[in-house]
Amino acid sequence: MKKILALTVCAVILAACSTVNKNTLSYKLSKVSSEKYITGVGFAQDKKEAQERAKADIQAFFNATSAGQMPVVADIYNHAFIEETWKDKQTNTYYAIAALERKVAKNMIKNNLDAMDSQLAGLVMQFNMKQDKFAKVKTALKIQPLLLKRNALEDLHEKIDYTGQGYDPQNFSSLKNIVYQSMNDVRFSLQVLGKNSEILHTHIINALNEMGLSVAINQEADISVDVNSEIVEYPSKRLEGLYWCSATATVGLKDVETGGIFARFSISGRQGSSRTEEAVKRTMDDIGQSAGKEIKDRLYDYLERR
Repeated sequence: MKKILALTVCAVILAACSTVNKNTLSYKLSKVSSEKYITGVGFAQDKKEAQERAKADIQAFFNATSAGQMPVVADIYNHAFIEETWKDKQTNTYYAIAALERKVAKNMIKNNLDAMDSQLAGLVMQFNMKQDKFAKVKTALKIQPLLLKRNALEDLHEKIDYTGQGYDPQNFSSLKNIVYQSMNDVRFSLQVLGKNSEILHTHIINALNEMGLSVAINQEADISVDVNSEIVEYPSKRLEGLYWCSATATVGLKDVETGGIFARFSISGRQGSSRTEEAVKRTMDDIGQSAGKEIKDRLYDYLERR
């Protein structure tokens, strides 16, 4: 009886072993340490294409993060390698697994974070030494993009680390509030005149907000932004049912304290549509976005020189 039972157990074990297909993707992945490696998979009828897709799968992992377009990410991705490639004989499909060592990626991110921390420390020292609010906001505008990049790399480090730990040898979280406050100390006023001016108004406010600056309406300001727009609507002479809108926005930027107008420019545009209101909206959106970008560039230049 015992002999029969032993034979039965052995038969069950052998049957179980025989059902394990070592050529399946899930089995192959289970043999790669997820604690040590980030993995990507790819499959195709061609071996090389399957390998390229596997590495692209790792690249997609990084592209999905806010740091995806930063140069260091491309450098990290170059360290990915093909762990294994095999062919499924039944489907004639090649499968590939790519891997990237987490430790290598984290060390490269740490080096970039350390360099940013050094830059930030120097800028913070400058910031603390300055008393004039324009001087402070000029330094704050240099700090802000570095903080955004640092936050993106910090988030990426957390995603790469198997336990989700970050890397923060110096805590710059309090700096965000200091920078925000200093930028709010320089007050902006915005006046937009003309038909459909609310579209221009929105785009310009968005542009200033992207810089970290806020706009006060009908309040005393340090810098005033004045915009005058002119619109002409007319039907097409060549194509029936088509309506055109041409518009021009003239922008002036003034330092209220000195009384000097440090920038003046005009933006023009024209858009067409089967509906006049749509032609107007497209035109105003077009010149509004262009005006917002130009205002940002002129402000950066002026604050740098002031």
